[in-house]
Order: sequence, then structure tokens, then C-alpha cells
Amino acid sequence: MTALEKYQAERSCISEALKLAGLTEILYNKDNIPKSLPCAILILDSETGKNGTSRQYVSTDLAWTVFLIVNAQNVSDPDSELYSLKEKFRSYYQKLMNRDLPSVEYYTSRIDGTRLVRIAKIDLLKTGIGAGS
Repeated sequence: MTALEKYQAERSCISEALKLAGLTEILYNKDNIPKSLPCAILILDSETGKNGTSRQYVSTDLAWTVFLIVNAQNVSDPDSELYSLKEKFRSYYQKLMNRDLPSVEYYTSRIDGTRLVRIAKIDLLKTGIGAGS
């Protein structure tokens, strides 16, 4: 499998897990502003060479970051909605990728400078992190 094929396969599986979790809007550019909530942003975070020879790396590990975003404006319990969405994504991600979520960070932010949102930042497939490493 080439590096490009690995990239496409991993991105496709992560996107499929997000779709199965009920997210209809999945963005691939962190700077894009979502039109509807809840939504997800999936970005390639880093690439680490592995199994090096004297001239090149035989393979690479790709690290992805997923941002799950839910509305927090005039909502009584946005954390509950966000946690439920994260758990749905987690179950499908485990089935498709045979790995668990190594790290989740929760925080409040604003999109458009006005809309209050809750965000779960999930780091995926980092080398040496999580149950799948």
C-alpha cells in the first residue's frame, strides 16, 4: 500500500465512522465555518516515518484530528449532546479501525464570532498512544 493509498483509506474510514454517527456535515478544512450543527472537521495532523532504511522510510504513521462541534447557544446541556455524539463516533471508529480514541479534549468556543459551541477535539492514530498502539 502506498502512502497515498494509506492516507485515502484511513480518511475514508474515519469519515464513514462520522457519517454512521449521524453527522451530515463533515469538513476537511479547519478554517471553514460550518453551516449547520452538529458537524465534524477532520484534518491530517502529522506524518511520522517508520521502519527506516539507510535511504528512506518504508512506511508512515498518519495522525488525524477530529473536531466534533455542537450548538451551545441557548441549550440547557450541550455537554450531554457532545458526549453522546462522541460515544457514537467512538463505537463506529472502533469497529472500522480496530482502535480506541486515545485522547479527547473538551472546550467552549465561538464560530462566526457569535455562535456559542462546545467542541470535542479528538486526536487519532498518533504513534505510541492509545489502546491500539
